[in-house]
Amino acid sequence: MKLMTAIALAAALLAGPALAHDESVATAEAVRAADMAFARRAAEVGFARSFLEFMDEREGLLYGMDGPPTVGARAAFEALGGDAPSGMTVEWAPTQAWGSKSGDMGVTIGTYRRIPKDTTRPVRTGRYVTVWRKNAAGAWKGLIDIGENDPVPVPTAPAAP
Repeated sequence: MKLMTAIALAAALLAGPALAHDESVATAEAVRAADMAFARRAAEVGFARSFLEFMDEREGLLYGMDGPPTVGARAAFEALGGDAPSGMTVEWAPTQAWGSKSGDMGVTIGTYRRIPKDTTRPVRTGRYVTVWRKNAAGAWKGLIDIGENDPVPVPTAPAAP
């Protein structure tokens, strides 16, 4: 539910009447590229370290952990395990992106897979939304990241003969 509310709010903010099509399309493509670079970096250096590199250093909010959101890239890095060996890999890809006319904010949504290194454990899937903001240096940083797991399939009992 948090994910759908965040998507609706972000889309409403970015799709207001002041939005000019050309500028917003270019911004949407820029945040899509940032999201894909974020995912590639996670494959290279690990999930936690990619959050350290791609979230806003001071204001980045990571939702989806137990309790309140973590605040800042360092806190997200630590909450996700820091440099400790991870028991999983996470792959994701944006499916939609929106951008502001001003060119400094955007939103991506997409799907992800958490793949445990322990092959006896199931792969988990889900959806995410990331709100992006361009920092003073011109780099895109995640301002808000929310992930939501898909429901775990419940095994059904075999039908009685």
